Amino acid sequence: MRKGDKAEQDISLYYHQIFTPVLVSSQLLHSINAGQIDVAYLSKNKGGWLLHLCEVKFKTLPSKKQRQRLLRSQDYLSRVLQMETKLEVKFCQKDQPSLFF
Repeated sequence: MRKGDKAEQDISLYYHQIFTPVLVSSQLLHSINAGQIDVAYLSKNKGGWLLHLCEVKFKTLPSKKQRQRLLRSQDYLSRVLQMETKLEVKFCQKDQPSLFF
Protein backbone atom coordinates (compact mmCIF):
# COMPACT_ATOMS: atom_id res chain seq x y z
CA MET A 1 0.00 0.00 0.00
CA ARG A 2 1.35 3.46 -0.92
CA LYS A 3 2.00 5.93 1.91
CA GLY A 4 -0.64 8.32 0.57
CA ASP A 5 -3.26 5.57 0.46
CA LYS A 6 -2.41 4.54 4.02
CA ALA A 7 -2.65 8.15 5.21
CA GLU A 8 -6.03 8.58 3.51
CA GLN A 9 -7.28 5.34 5.05
CA ASP A 10 -6.11 6.34 8.55
CA ILE A 11 -7.63 9.81 8.33
CA SER A 12 -10.88 8.40 6.97
CA LEU A 13 -11.08 5.87 9.79
CA TYR A 14 -10.37 8.55 12.40
CA TYR A 15 -13.01 11.05 11.22
CA HIS A 16 -15.62 8.42 10.37
CA GLN A 17 -15.45 7.02 13.91
CA ILE A 18 -16.16 10.45 15.41
CA PHE A 19 -18.49 12.05 12.85
CA THR A 20 -21.15 10.90 10.38
CA PRO A 21 -19.42 9.57 7.25
CA VAL A 22 -20.51 10.71 3.80
CA LEU A 23 -19.80 8.84 0.58
CA VAL A 24 -19.40 11.09 -2.45
CA SER A 25 -19.42 9.45 -5.87
CA SER A 26 -16.17 10.16 -7.70
CA GLN A 27 -17.92 9.16 -10.93
CA LEU A 28 -20.52 11.90 -10.42
CA LEU A 29 -17.88 14.50 -9.59
CA HIS A 30 -15.78 13.54 -12.62
CA SER A 31 -18.86 13.82 -14.84
CA ILE A 32 -19.14 17.53 -13.93
CA ASN A 33 -15.36 18.08 -14.18
CA ALA A 34 -15.05 18.41 -10.40
CA GLY A 35 -12.40 17.00 -8.07
CA GLN A 36 -12.63 13.69 -6.26
CA ILE A 37 -13.13 13.97 -2.50
CA ASP A 38 -10.80 11.87 -0.34
CA VAL A 39 -12.76 12.04 2.93
CA ALA A 40 -16.19 13.54 3.66
CA TYR A 41 -18.13 13.71 6.91
CA LEU A 42 -20.92 15.63 8.63
CA SER A 43 -20.67 17.49 11.91
CA LYS A 44 -23.25 19.54 13.80
CA ASN A 45 -22.88 23.29 14.10
CA LYS A 46 -25.14 26.02 15.45
CA GLY A 47 -27.09 26.25 12.19
CA GLY A 48 -27.49 22.51 11.65
CA TRP A 49 -25.19 20.23 9.70
CA LEU A 50 -21.79 21.10 8.22
CA LEU A 51 -20.32 18.98 5.42
CA HIS A 52 -16.53 18.66 5.63
CA LEU A 53 -14.72 17.81 2.40
CA CYS A 54 -11.11 16.76 2.93
CA GLU A 55 -8.25 16.45 0.51
CA VAL A 56 -5.45 14.32 1.96
CA LYS A 57 -1.97 15.40 0.90
CA PHE A 58 1.27 13.69 1.72
CA LYS A 59 3.93 16.05 0.35
CA THR A 60 2.67 19.03 -1.63
CA LEU A 61 -0.13 21.54 -1.75
CA PRO A 62 -2.92 20.89 -4.25
CA SER A 63 -2.10 22.35 -7.66
CA LYS A 64 -4.08 25.33 -8.94
CA LYS A 65 -6.01 23.03 -11.27
CA GLN A 66 -6.77 20.58 -8.46
CA ARG A 67 -7.92 23.43 -6.18
CA GLN A 68 -10.30 24.62 -8.89
CA ARG A 69 -11.77 21.12 -9.27
CA LEU A 70 -12.13 20.73 -5.48
CA LEU A 71 -13.84 24.11 -5.23
CA ARG A 72 -16.20 23.01 -8.01
CA SER A 73 -17.01 19.90 -5.94
CA GLN A 74 -17.62 22.02 -2.86
CA ASP A 75 -19.90 24.41 -4.74
CA TYR A 76 -21.86 21.58 -6.36
CA LEU A 77 -22.36 19.60 -3.13
CA SER A 78 -23.31 22.73 -1.19
CA ARG A 79 -25.97 23.65 -3.76
CA VAL A 80 -27.37 20.12 -4.20
CA LEU A 81 -27.49 19.33 -0.49
CA GLN A 82 -28.41 22.90 0.47
CA MET A 83 -25.96 22.98 3.33
CA GLU A 84 -22.80 24.73 4.40
CA THR A 85 -19.58 23.00 3.38
CA LYS A 86 -15.98 23.36 4.45
CA LEU A 87 -13.09 22.34 2.20
CA GLU A 88 -10.01 21.23 4.14
CA VAL A 89 -6.56 19.96 3.24
CA LYS A 90 -5.18 17.40 5.67
CA PHE A 91 -1.40 17.03 5.59
CA CYS A 92 0.35 13.86 6.65
CA GLN A 93 4.05 13.44 7.23
CA LYS A 94 6.29 10.51 7.94
CA ASP A 95 4.37 7.26 8.41
CA GLN A 96 2.12 8.52 11.20
CA PRO A 97 -0.77 10.50 9.70
CA SER A 98 -2.72 10.29 12.94
CA LEU A 99 -0.27 12.79 14.45
CA PHE A 100 -1.05 15.45 11.85
CA PHE A 101 -4.84 15.93 11.84
